[in-house]
Amino acid sequence: MSKNLINLRFAIRSSLGQVSCVWRLWATRHGDVYLATSRMGGIEKYSFHKSGICRSAFTNEHGTPNSLTDRAMFKWKRMATPATGEGRISRVAWLGFPTDYLSKTSDSGTKNVTWIEAAPTGGATYVEFGFTWESQEFVEKAFCERQERSLLMYIVLPSGEALLGSYYHADWENNDLSSPGNGEGPDLVFSQHDPYNTGKPIRIRFGPIPSDGDALVLQELGGYSMPSGIT
Repeated sequence: MSKNLINLRFAIRSSLGQVSCVWRLWATRHGDVYLATSRMGGIEKYSFHKSGICRSAFTNEHGTPNSLTDRAMFKWKRMATPATGEGRISRVAWLGFPTDYLSKTSDSGTKNVTWIEAAPTGGATYVEFGFTWESQEFVEKAFCERQERSLLMYIVLPSGEALLGSYYHADWENNDLSSPGNGEGPDLVFSQHDPYNTGKPIRIRFGPIPSDGDALVLQELGGYSMPSGIT
């Protein structure tokens, strides 16, 4: 018997085979939920606990860095799950994957991955996770009627509330980023364009630190290091 209620591995893939990182979401039989990417494995993860406390923290395997007194880099409290009949969720994570920033190089370990079709060029795929007291039948009916989201997963936790995952396509404003190496490393560029045909193998994720009641909001971009001799 699996020690987890669910082990979901998912990623975004375009019609041209460009991909995001592979993400993993799992829920323990105690009702705690965790989220990480394959590239974060064994180092860092996000957790959404049945107590309502959420964390971005280093894993037990990695340990506590000398500069910290706790493995957690930041903590916040999620919104209480709305009552049955309200037709709402307590969203805890919202991930944005702009299509023009996907990578040609596949992430390592692509077995048993749930592939989500990428949005058209210029758009983004958004993946959400949250808690609800509504039934799966209620959620599926609402999604069908509104035709705004697709159900990715639904599982009832020991508390009786459910963990819900969904995704949809929407607009995205392309804003390129650059990270100068300042002589200590290569310059990094995260752009919708790839003039050197690198495949954008470097992937980053970033977002603001959530306040109490907020969801974790992250965007994931693909980029490349500038070739030697290019300024």
